[in-house]
Amino acid sequence: MALLEQLEGDPDLLDRLTQHDYGTADFHVSRWQSQWREGRNLWRLKMWDLKGNGLRYRIIYAFEPRTHHYHVLAIAPREFDYDAKHPIGQRILRAYEEL
Repeated sequence: MALLEQLEGDPDLLDRLTQHDYGTADFHVSRWQSQWREGRNLWRLKMWDLKGNGLRYRIIYAFEPRTHHYHVLAIAPREFDYDAKHPIGQRILRAYEEL
């Protein structure tokens, strides 16, 4: 939550959430590649802990360029492999289609 609040207060950093392979000491951003190729604007935010290890969860979000809004669609466990057929993947895609 602290990272999301920090991003919300920093327009430059917020814009980085749509730059594929962007990373800092705190986080890394990438597109959900298979969904990107299908025309879906879906992204993944991987946060680092203080030791530089990935935390146990990833934030999956969509970006709406028309309104410049970010929508958090899931906080998925680290083990989620971005398979669209997985129940988490299916839930994310349903939520995306409802936007």
